[in-house]
Amino acid sequence: MVLKKLLGEVMRELGFITKGELDESLSQQKEHFEKKALPEFLQRNKVVREARLAKEAHDTPMLGQIMLDMGFATGEQIEKALIEQGSFLEIYKSIGSKKLGVAVEIISIINSTLNLAEVLSNLMRHANRVTSSVSSTLMLLDEETNELVFSVPTGPNSEMLTDIRIPYGTGIAGWVAENEQYVLVPDVSNDSRFYPEIDKMTGNETKSILCVPLKSKSKLIGVLEVINKEDGSNFTQEDAMLLSIFASQAAMAIENARLYGELEERLEEERQMQKILTETEKLSALGQLSSGLAHDFNNILAAIMGYVEMAMYEIPKTNIARQSLDQVLIASHRAKDLVRQILAFTRRSERVHKPILLSAIVKEVLSLVRASIPSTIKIVQHLESKDSVIMADATQIHQVLMNLCTNAHHSMRESGGKLEITLTDLELTEQDALKQPEIIPGTYLKLSVKDTGHGMDPHTVQKAFDPYFTTKEKEVGTGMGLAVVQGIVKSHSGTIHVKSEPGKGTVFDVLFPRIEATVLPEDEKVVEILGGVEKILFVDDEEPLVDIGQTMLEKLGYSVVAKSCPKEALKIFKESPKSFNLVITDMTMPAMTGDLLAGELMAIRPDIPIILCTGHSDLITHERIKELGIKDFLLKPHSIQDLAAAIRKLLDQPQRDKVK
Repeated sequence: MVLKKLLGEVMRELGFITKGELDESLSQQKEHFEKKALPEFLQRNKVVREARLAKEAHDTPMLGQIMLDMGFATGEQIEKALIEQGSFLEIYKSIGSKKLGVAVEIISIINSTLNLAEVLSNLMRHANRVTSSVSSTLMLLDEETNELVFSVPTGPNSEMLTDIRIPYGTGIAGWVAENEQYVLVPDVSNDSRFYPEIDKMTGNETKSILCVPLKSKSKLIGVLEVINKEDGSNFTQEDAMLLSIFASQAAMAIENARLYGELEERLEEERQMQKILTETEKLSALGQLSSGLAHDFNNILAAIMGYVEMAMYEIPKTNIARQSLDQVLIASHRAKDLVRQILAFTRRSERVHKPILLSAIVKEVLSLVRASIPSTIKIVQHLESKDSVIMADATQIHQVLMNLCTNAHHSMRESGGKLEITLTDLELTEQDALKQPEIIPGTYLKLSVKDTGHGMDPHTVQKAFDPYFTTKEKEVGTGMGLAVVQGIVKSHSGTIHVKSEPGKGTVFDVLFPRIEATVLPEDEKVVEILGGVEKILFVDDEEPLVDIGQTMLEKLGYSVVAKSCPKEALKIFKESPKSFNLVITDMTMPAMTGDLLAGELMAIRPDIPIILCTGHSDLITHERIKELGIKDFLLKPHSIQDLAAAIRKLLDQPQRDKVK
C-alpha cells in the first residue's frame, strides 16, 4: 500500500523496534497465513464459495498484535505508531490533484514497457519532474559486493557519476539503504552523514537531499535520491510522499522488467537447447540413414573399383585408356573416403590426419576441374613447393580445393577468365604473426586460388564465410560451402583469408602448417601384389561382387569357390571342410549374416582362417572379431592389393610361427 505506511515501517522509523525484530514478526505473521490459506491451485470460483476462508483470514492476528505477543513492542508504542501512520495519510490528502495527476501519469509511462533500460530511462527522466528537483540519482544495490552503484544519474555533469560505487552505509544514500527508511535533509552541511566526494567529482554544490528506499516485495533493490529544489527551497513532507509513491511503483516496474529480462534469457536458452536438440535429432537421423546407405554404396564402389582394376591388368600402361581408368580409380577412392567422412561426421568422431603431399592433391583436383569447366576458363598452376608435406585428412583438403575452384568457376562462367592455383612455402615471423593473431610463427604452405571473375563488394567479403550466406541462385548454391571450408582449414590449424573487389576478381589464401616428412606421390608408390595356389571359399550376396571377387582371386592364382547364398556356402564347406584354406565372407547378407556364418564354419573347423568384409565399420570392429574368433576384416570397398595382402598375412602366418 503506497498511500499508507505499513505499521512495521512506522515502528522502525520511530525507533520502537529493530529491523531484526520486524523481520521476525513478519515471518511469524507469514506462518499464520500459510497455515490458514487454501492451496494456490484451487480454482477461483471454489475459493469464492469457501466461507471458512474469510473466517480464518479474520482470525489471523495483525502485525501489531504479533509484536505485542512476542514482546517486541508495548501497547503505547503501537498506539503512537498508528497515530503517525494516520498523519501520513493526512499529508497525502493535502497534495494537490495536479501533482497527483502528474505522478500517476509518470507512473503509467514507467510501467508502459518491460525493457529494463527503458524503465530506468523513463524513471530518471521524470524523477526531477515529480519533486521539482535539479538532479537525481538512481543507485542500485549490487548484492555480490554490497555496494550502491550510480546507475542512471541526471543533472549537471551527471555523466561523471555513471558506474561510481559507494560502500553500503556510506553517505545519506548508504544510510537509507542500510536502514530502509527515507531521509529528508534540508541542509546537508548540518548532517554528518553527507558524503562530499560526489560534489568534488561533479563540481556541483548539494544543499538539500531527499532519498527514499526502492523496495520490491520487502526486498531492497536500491535507493532513489533527488538533490536541490529548482526554486532553492527545501524539500517537504509532501515531496517525500510523492517520491515514496513514485519509488514504490518504480521498484515494481524495475523488478518486473528484470524478471521479464531473465525470463527472456531463459526462453532464449531453451530455444537454443531446442535448436541443439533438433540438430542432434537430425544428425541422429542422418547417422541412421548414412549407416544404411553406406553398405549399399560401398558395394557399388567395390564393384566399380574391382572391374576397373581387372581392366587395368589387361591394358598396357602406355595406352591412353589406362590413364582414364587411373582417374576412375582415384575418384572411386575419393568416393570411398567421402562415405567414411559422412559416417565419421554423424558419429562426431575425430578425423584421421596423416602426412600428405599437398602438391599431389592440387594436381589431382586440377585434373578433375579441367574436365568439368568450359574452355573459356584458362587454368594456370604454379607449384613452387612440390615436396612439402602437411598433416591432414587428404579427402578434406581435396574438398577445400574443389570448393574454391568451383566458386571461381561460377564467378567466370559467363565471361570466361583465368583460374590460377599457386602453392608456395612461407615462413611467418613473430612480426607477421602479430598481423594474424589466429596463427603462430613458423613454416607454412600457402595455397592460393585466384580468379578473374566479377569479384565481391566489402559487405559480401565480410559475410563470405557465414553459414547459409550465398550470392548464387537457389538451385546453384546452399551457402554452406565456404563455411565448411573455413571449418576444415581451422581443424587443420590453418587460416583462410579472402581479398576481392568488384570487377577485379577474387583470391583465397589458405595457410597450412608444414611438417618435416617425406611422402611419395601415389603414382610413385610400388606395392607388390602377392598371389598363391590355395583354395578359397568366397561368399557375398551381391552377384557382381561374387563375380569380381572370383575373377580377382583367380588372377592371383587361387582356386575359388564363390557363392551368393551363405547357406549354400555352409553346405559346401560341411561336405569338405579340410579342402579349404581360407574363407572370405560379407557381413550384411539377408539369409545369414557374416558373423553367424563364421560361427557355423568355426564350429565345424575351429582353425579355418576367415576374413570378414563389411561396408560399414560400425557393424563390426577389431574387438568384436577377436571375440568371435575371426582372424581379420576388411572395409569395403577395398583394392586388390588390400585383399591380396590380407590373404597372404593369414595363410603365411603358420609358416612364420614355425620359423619362430
